[in-house]
This record gives sequence, structure tokens and C-alpha cells, in this order.
Amino acid sequence: MDSLLLGLAATLAFLFGWNNSSFLIGNIRGSGTLSYRVAVVVSIIGLFLGVLLEGSKMATSLAGSLAPSTTGTVLLATLLVSVLFTLALTLLSLPVSFSVVMVGAFLGATLSSYIQVNIIRSEEVIAFWFLAPVATAVMTFAIYSSVTRLVTRFSLLTVDSLNKTGTVVSALLVSYTLGANNIGMIFGSAQTGVLEGTSELEVLLLLAVLAAIGLVALGRGGVSGTIGDKMLTLSPQGVFSAFLASSAVVWIGTQRAFPISISQCLLGGMLGAAYTRSMTVLNRRLALETVSLWVVVPLLSFGLGYLLLR
Repeated sequence: MDSLLLGLAATLAFLFGWNNSSFLIGNIRGSGTLSYRVAVVVSIIGLFLGVLLEGSKMATSLAGSLAPSTTGTVLLATLLVSVLFTLALTLLSLPVSFSVVMVGAFLGATLSSYIQVNIIRSEEVIAFWFLAPVATAVMTFAIYSSVTRLVTRFSLLTVDSLNKTGTVVSALLVSYTLGANNIGMIFGSAQTGVLEGTSELEVLLLLAVLAAIGLVALGRGGVSGTIGDKMLTLSPQGVFSAFLASSAVVWIGTQRAFPISISQCLLGGMLGAAYTRSMTVLNRRLALETVSLWVVVPLLSFGLGYLLLR
């Protein structure tokens, strides 16, 4: 059981890096500020820092939070369902709301096993999912409005330099919070029994390395263009504003051990930035598909997690 849990967690970390290239690389590509290679390097640095410095804060985001206790079988079902959904949606070039998949599968498997669920905590997490994109949109709108007014005071060369610096910093922050929250959640789902004879740091490093490999090996095309190139094109200031607001919201969720989807925050932030001016480049169909997945995927993962243990 231990080796199987660790193997599924490692697979999920790899798929996580592949799928989240849509945000870590795609948005930077969409802004036209940094090259693909620089975007990858910045993303990997941020992921490692987030995993190593704050990934352990999410160790109790499922067991110990949504339920007082769990079993290896429940965690096995959670990881298996998460791997299947993440792989399927990634192959369809759709960004996965990673946290909603794992939470849905975990709650379904937990209820199916007649283990007590912390209803109040579960309601708090779900409420945060709805509030997060709204809060990000409002914060992005405020940041973008301020930044666009500020840059009018500088020369074009200065603005270009500020754009590149801002994109690097904000991309680093997003990848940092993403590593801390989502990879930390994978670590929490696999730690029961896995850490025997293995240090916490070694497991976190393994997951971070596999996420980085997925990002580098498979992040150049497909899903990495879903957001940055296909859904909505933003200016460098728009990307900076959306990334900064999203990283702040995800970081707040991490401090509370709330599993939070970066896709929800970033899409809310991107729309918040876009509506500061006339928006002409929005793929409404793709945006609607992404939002619909936020509702459909947790319900499906809940049902599959429940059925697997029946």
C-alpha cells in the first residue's frame, strides 16, 4: 500500500506539472514578455521554493481537516481518481481545477467508507472556492488600474524593463504559491505510511522534481497555450496584476490549509484585468468550458471516489 500511494502521488505530481503549464507558461507566453525558456526556469524555481518552504502546511488539508482521520484505502481512491481526471483533461488540453478534483474524490471515498466528515470545514473550503475568483478579480481590477496609470509617467524603455521585471516577479509568486498549496496537498494525501523510513523533505523534493519534469517535458504545446494564447490575451501589466492578485489569494488559502485552485483565481484575475478596458480578445466558449468544469469535475470525482469503495 505504501509504495502504491507514493507511486500514484508521484504520477499525479508529474501530471500536475504538465497541466499547470497552462498557467505557469501559457500566461507569460500570452503577454509576450518572456521567452519560453525563461518562463520555465522561473516557474521551476518558484515551485521548488513553495514546496520546500510551505508545502508541509498542506499536509492536513484532506485528512485531519475535511475528515478527522482516514485510511490508506481512502487515500488510494483519492489519488487514483485524481490521476484519471487530471490525465483525461490534460489530454483534452483543458486546465484542471486540481484542488476540486482531490477534495471531491476524498469526500466521496470518505463517505463511502463510513468515516466522519467535518461538515463545517468542508463548507468553509467550498465557500472559499466561490469567493476566491471574485476576490482575485476585484484585486486585479484595482492593481491593474493603478499600474496602468503609473506606467504612463515613464518612457517606453523604462516601461518595457518594468514589464519584464514585473512578469518575472509575479510568475515566481504564482508558481511559489502553486507549489506550496497543490503539491503540498499531494504530499498530504500520500504521507500516511509513506514517510516511514523516509524524511518529509525527501518526499517533498521528489514531488517537486516530478512536477518540474512534467512542466519541462510536456509543457511546450497543447494545454500550455489554452489560457495564454487561446482564451484571453492580456498586456504585460494585465498578466502582472492577475498573477499578483492570484498568488495573494492562494497564499491566504495555504495559511488556512485550504485546497485552492489556481485556475479559479487566475481566470477571475484575468477577467478582472480585461474589464478595466474594452475587451476584444476573449474566447467565451473556452472560458465557459473552464468554468463549467469547476462544477462538473468535483461532482464526478466525488461520485467516482464513492463508487470505488462501495
